[in-house]
Amino acid sequence: MHQTFLIKGFPELSEDLHALQKRADAIFAEISFHVDYDIYFGGIRQILPLLRSKAQGQPVDLPVAEGRWLEEHGEPFIRRFLSLKAMGRFVDYFERRAFPGRCANAMTFQASQGTTSPIRWRGLPMMRTIWDFALAPLMVQEIRPRTIIEIGTASGGAAAYYADVQQLHGIQPNVITMDIAPPAIQMSGVTIIRGDSKMLAVSLPVEFLDPQPHPWIVIEDAHQAIGEFLEHMHLFVCKGDYLVIEDLDAERDLFGFLSEHPTEYKVDTLFTDFFGHNNTCAPDQILCKITE
Repeated sequence: MHQTFLIKGFPELSEDLHALQKRADAIFAEISFHVDYDIYFGGIRQILPLLRSKAQGQPVDLPVAEGRWLEEHGEPFIRRFLSLKAMGRFVDYFERRAFPGRCANAMTFQASQGTTSPIRWRGLPMMRTIWDFALAPLMVQEIRPRTIIEIGTASGGAAAYYADVQQLHGIQPNVITMDIAPPAIQMSGVTIIRGDSKMLAVSLPVEFLDPQPHPWIVIEDAHQAIGEFLEHMHLFVCKGDYLVIEDLDAERDLFGFLSEHPTEYKVDTLFTDFFGHNNTCAPDQILCKITE
């Protein structure tokens, strides 16, 4: 049986510059620190006044390079930025996929994992981008997960990091990490399981998962059997839990899964877009369960 999936068009705002300015003022008013102290938001805040001055024929005092950028990219950039913000924090996956990709180009994204060695924690390589290294404590701070489940342990660096971040936030460390060939190490607050990600019902059975306290962050980092991962974890996650798929484009599996559960999960753009649109190893793939 074939199904047709409809991706909604990206709702880019068509308002005039004056209306966009009002929208931008409202967004900046919600920021919890003075935008002048942040280079990124401070710079963005200046784009609309400059565009409006230019549209009114007033002189714009900018260096040549900045003036050329404003001419070529200023209005498309600010429209896309404000359009993404207008979608809100929790966004339908199919709406997000109407505007795929990420801000960073491919080389910048690859370099963000380290150009001389991978980022390490407790001496263990983590194989994470610098953005995802910074997102981990933000997610723990916001979600306050009592259980973090990682499918794909590798060296164990990420598991150790999450356990330490939990402890630093006053949460009893409880990281469960599973791999078909787990490292022979022991870490406080980390339970290491030998298991096959293609057989999760056996590797992570109901009698093991049911007692684990919520909220959960569940991370797929084995890059195997994504559909089985989603369906298995769906049986156990509760409202406020998160499913995260890292380091690969899981669009095909997510299309099928989310078409069966169209109202239960949303992309949390606080995390996917914290460093710009989808500057994370999990683009559009940090999903919050929003229903019971």
